[in-house]
Amino acid sequence: MTEHKTLENILPKGDIIDKTQHHNLENTLPKARQYFILDIIKSDKFIKVSELSKKLYINEATIRRDLKSLEQEGLVKRVYGGAVLSNGQDSEIPLMHREVKNAAQKKQIAENAAKEVENGDTIFLDSSSTVSFMIPFLESKSGLRIVTNGAKTALLLSRLHNAEIISLGGRLRENSLSFSGQSTFQSLSEYFFDKAFFSCHAYSEEFGLMDNNEDEARLRRLLISRSRKAYFLADASKEGNTSFFKICDIDEIYKIITEPKI
Repeated sequence: MTEHKTLENILPKGDIIDKTQHHNLENTLPKARQYFILDIIKSDKFIKVSELSKKLYINEATIRRDLKSLEQEGLVKRVYGGAVLSNGQDSEIPLMHREVKNAAQKKQIAENAAKEVENGDTIFLDSSSTVSFMIPFLESKSGLRIVTNGAKTALLLSRLHNAEIISLGGRLRENSLSFSGQSTFQSLSEYFFDKAFFSCHAYSEEFGLMDNNEDEARLRRLLISRSRKAYFLADASKEGNTSFFKICDIDEIYKIITEPKI
């Protein structure tokens, strides 16, 4: 069993944090402090700057510098308000933080995507933050049948009065608030869609569309095969990047909807 690091076993004797005096580590042992931060992120998957500041009794500016150093080493990825691991499925950013990152661009992309939806369509909306921004723009449509694997997406869709909403069951993934697993795949395989709208972690001309979670990649591959037209929604931060699990090549997608180039 891997020992979970604490300040007591990561710092040399004499440098233990004195919580009563709020002992400051800002000018001592930056590497030890950074390794401790990394251990917290590995354990919690995501950590806020403010939470690290409280745990270590040091100011947020120092935490941000430490996270920048760890990012430069390729160990973490800084995101809105905090950091996640830089690689692997554990680096998935919680949905609540993805919703506020590049929100203006995502809303513009979502509005353009909603224009592709016609009255009477049967569509799939995945659990991604970008796709969820489509929902307000669907209020003017009628006769829609909408299927989703997103728990929060289903809740937001409940506000639509002229649509039939179907939520896929399965195992709930905490960070993405999405349902996945064998029962989800089985349910999805029983449907066919006029149009499917989804996003993913990364894409490039050379390697195609990729995700950082195996189940999410598998679900999107299945979704594409069960749709007449598959639309990939992507803000600029995804372009030219790679991830571990391949979904498909770009030419398997009907259309990529992204923000206009300036």
